[in-house]
Amino acid sequence: MHENTAAEVPAGSGSSPAPAGLGLGGEHGLGDQHGLGGGQERGRIAKDAILAAAMDCLLEDGYAATTTLRVQQRAGVSRGKLLHHFPSKRVLIASAVKRLMEDRMDAAQESDFADAPAADDVPSRVQWAVRRMWETFFAENFWAAMETWIAARTDPELAGEIVDHERRVLRRVRETSAKSFGEAVSAAPGFPRTLDLVFTSMRGMALTYTFSGRDHRTEPMLDTWTEAFLAR
Repeated sequence: MHENTAAEVPAGSGSSPAPAGLGLGGEHGLGDQHGLGGGQERGRIAKDAILAAAMDCLLEDGYAATTTLRVQQRAGVSRGKLLHHFPSKRVLIASAVKRLMEDRMDAAQESDFADAPAADDVPSRVQWAVRRMWETFFAENFWAAMETWIAARTDPELAGEIVDHERRVLRRVRETSAKSFGEAVSAAPGFPRTLDLVFTSMRGMALTYTFSGRDHRTEPMLDTWTEAFLAR
């Protein structure tokens, strides 16, 4: 799958462009503003705006409708500014998905454990941790990542952009899950294998909710996943 970025046509609905005078390119763009810490700071702001626009497009319109031109318009940057940071749609989307997944993992690590059962109440703690992990598959950023993974099936270069990052994400999943399940469970020798099995099962099951219309909170497999950790 190859892309001619110069020939892209915008598609899908989007949010309003950057306000006049606050755009990141063009007559009143970032290049004319002062006191923002110099060119490096302006570049960082522009890059963040482009990534934010790409993430919004992915979430709202899907991979196919997320074009570099659409992202450019949504971010309020010039074509040259976008291509300076992201020379192709492939690089842009891979970078956006990496940012999405990093945000997802940061949120999981920083989430409140105030409602977690005591770690020594193993059955209750495992049930809580399983449900907590299941909920992460229904955050918007998960669906954006799914769009990109499916596209990567027929685009080896896109796959190459995201494969190493996915390994890092899985390492962070294991770290976060060890905290969620508590030491009494996560220290057991079979925990990593069970975690990988349940995580993969959850990811596959979550995909069925794109068309089933069911309430994911009533998923029957929740009990099965819980039992998998308790049966070790």
